[in-house]
Amino acid sequence: MPGENVVIADLPRVAVIATLASRAETFQKVLPAIRAQVDGVFIYLDGYAATPPFLRGLADVSVTHCEDVGDLHASSRFLVLQKLTVPSVVVIADDDILYPADYVDRLVFALAQVAGRGIVGVHGRIFLAPYRSYVADARVMHFSHGLTAPCNVHELGTGTCAFVSDRLGLDPRKWDHTGMDDINLAIEAQRQGLPRIAIARAAGWLKAYAQAQPDSLWLRTLRDDAEPSRRMRELLALYG
Repeated sequence: MPGENVVIADLPRVAVIATLASRAETFQKVLPAIRAQVDGVFIYLDGYAATPPFLRGLADVSVTHCEDVGDLHASSRFLVLQKLTVPSVVVIADDDILYPADYVDRLVFALAQVAGRGIVGVHGRIFLAPYRSYVADARVMHFSHGLTAPCNVHELGTGTCAFVSDRLGLDPRKWDHTGMDDINLAIEAQRQGLPRIAIARAAGWLKAYAQAQPDSLWLRTLRDDAEPSRRMRELLALYG
């Protein structure tokens, strides 16, 4: 396996954020908190007419407009896997969460505990029988809630997760649906033998700047979870 003997803590650390123009205010708060913890940041701007002034001239920040790479929207962030030339810890961040100063260190530590052979994160879901509804048939470990011990989950929220780049092979341009990154990533990871692990943390370690915004993908899922539910069952079938 690539990178089998690598020391996870010594790998470069990069963050990836896909952000909507409607969330520029919270994104401007998120960026410095994340940028201080990594070696570089890849930004994917969705719906921005121009690059915001606060992103210009930052040597450690790479900016891509989602419209320039196809109709991928938030899924554009996984294109970073085609950009990285050396194994790296990839930390995906949302544009509306208050991340603490030890966020990246804690995720890197969790990856080191499994020698990089997994995906770690904070927001997790365990699907429950009868497995009819992605929304209703699940136990959710919300990122703002505490968790006393690490827990294997079926799915991690992509906005609070990390992985080692050369352990996960995927290209979002091959996905037949965007806007379902959490379940799509879970399926890709299960196919590649990568467990998903929600890390232990205190309640309130992560906090939301805002929730239930009108452009929220979660609100769209609440209105119609037929396709996520089908993908949930596809994921579960991979467990044999």
